[in-house]
Amino acid sequence: MVDAKKILQAIQNAGTEIAEQGVKSTEQMISTVVTGQELVADAKPMSDEEMVKAKAEDERKKQEEMESLRQKTMAKQGRNVEAEVTQIQHEKESEEEKREREFLERIKLQREAEERERLNFFEEPGNEKRERAKHSMAPGKKKGSTTAVPNASQMSATSEFKGGKID
Repeated sequence: MVDAKKILQAIQNAGTEIAEQGVKSTEQMISTVVTGQELVADAKPMSDEEMVKAKAEDERKKQEEMESLRQKTMAKQGRNVEAEVTQIQHEKESEEEKREREFLERIKLQREAEERERLNFFEEPGNEKRERAKHSMAPGKKKGSTTAVPNASQMSATSEFKGGKID
């Protein structure tokens, strides 16, 4: 038991020392703190007139600052989005019309070129065999070739050739 009393006595002494040190450090901190009175010791309380003047001055400064901000925002007017949108739409429409006109012009030029080519081809002297073949199947009276059919002076009454050859 004696040992327990000595242990309790040692713990109590340690606690007392810690508490004393805490009090000393707190006193030091409190002594270094500067109070409001010490900061503005020479400040005098304002009279009612001075208070009204100070409030009026603050209000005037506030209004001036608000006005300057308004002027800055008015100077930096925002974009006119509606006008920009209509302008862009107009540009797109005109560009589309231009493309359409160019496309139609190209088609027109192509058709004219094809027509000129067709006319030139028709007017050019072509292959005679092909021209004859083109007209050989046409209906109507056919023109005979002079080399294939002998003329009447070469034929006899019995439609034999003169010269001993029989058809």
